[in-house]
Amino acid sequence: MPESVHGAKDIRLFTFNIIGLIALPCIFSGNPCIESFAERKPFINTADTPVLPQLPVTDTISFSIVGDMMVGSSYPSSLLLPVDTEGNILQHAMPFLQCTDLRIGNLESAVSDSAAVYKQCGMTQCFAFRTPVKCAQWYKEAGFEYLNLSNNHSFDFGSTGVQHTLAFLRNNNIRTSGVTQHPIDTLTIRNVRIGFVSFAPHNNCLDMNNDSVVQAYIAQVRPMCDLLVVFFHGGAEGAQRMHTPRKREIFYGQNRGDVVHFSRLCVDAGADMVIGSGPHVVRGMEQYKKKLIAYSLGNFATYGQFNLKHPSNVAPLLQVKITNKGTLVDHQVLSFIQEGEGVPKPDTAQQAFKLIRSLSKQDFGYNEVKETWAPEAVLPAVEATSLQAAVGRLQTARCVSL
Repeated sequence: MPESVHGAKDIRLFTFNIIGLIALPCIFSGNPCIESFAERKPFINTADTPVLPQLPVTDTISFSIVGDMMVGSSYPSSLLLPVDTEGNILQHAMPFLQCTDLRIGNLESAVSDSAAVYKQCGMTQCFAFRTPVKCAQWYKEAGFEYLNLSNNHSFDFGSTGVQHTLAFLRNNNIRTSGVTQHPIDTLTIRNVRIGFVSFAPHNNCLDMNNDSVVQAYIAQVRPMCDLLVVFFHGGAEGAQRMHTPRKREIFYGQNRGDVVHFSRLCVDAGADMVIGSGPHVVRGMEQYKKKLIAYSLGNFATYGQFNLKHPSNVAPLLQVKITNKGTLVDHQVLSFIQEGEGVPKPDTAQQAFKLIRSLSKQDFGYNEVKETWAPEAVLPAVEATSLQAAVGRLQTARCVSL
């Protein structure tokens, strides 16, 4: 739950400056951008795994990973939605997202046009998020293949909201995990099967505070895949909670988990990468047994009802290279900042990178957080929108490490 609520502002977002794209670290060296995705069969259960388009043979898979996303809520009022002139609020990140093999993140809302609110809010502001299907379609446009549902807002609109959300994901060939109706999932790319399972200390989620449950679900999905990614939504919230404690966190009386114990337990059980969200601010990263753990990627695109005062507006995009055997090759943090009511745009001040690097050193003694893959990386051509077409015309430009 955000700490405070920002009202609608009259200021409209200004035109995106294409030069900002050149000035940011952007892609994996030698990893071509994927321009489009062919239609894939809808998933019905975990055995029905679609095969993504086959790319040149390689022994590495690249991920773009973001934290919390809620691109607009029609509850309690449609006035809280982005205006039509803003377009897809993910558009400024799309050229970067689409330069990796996969895009994954946390879906911090139900997706529904009609589900009734289930969450009990008493007399206070109700932080219940219901994203209309027309807005949720932006996730598909941005290329997301996986969106985590194990969090404290996926059940805001009860079982009906969950079923509507699963139907939207199924219809758009987006994988998910972490709710009792759909606990695990897999997808295949380059003949590498990637498994997903996720956990949170919230209603209708796989319980991250129950070690036996965590181990059992990881044991279930591990034989199904070559690489296993675990998501979690845990830890206390707020600007004062950026450091990762090595103990159980209590927030408004709720047990939000011992995230260090949980994450290392997941690696011990077979996870190749562990990705966290929940505090609404960034936290540090570490390597445990040579596996990457990101303890919080904070907010990425949280529109309208979220606190976006610094540091809650800091929006990292983590990109990771990992082999098909689970060996971490490299990783970098691309920095975005949420402007206006919650539109992520490239941040030339590199705040996300600097914060995560500092927190990783302080909390885990981890010094390997990077902000660029290679200074010779070429900005990719992506032709899906007029903005991306402009980026495509700059494909001979070089990324600059700030």
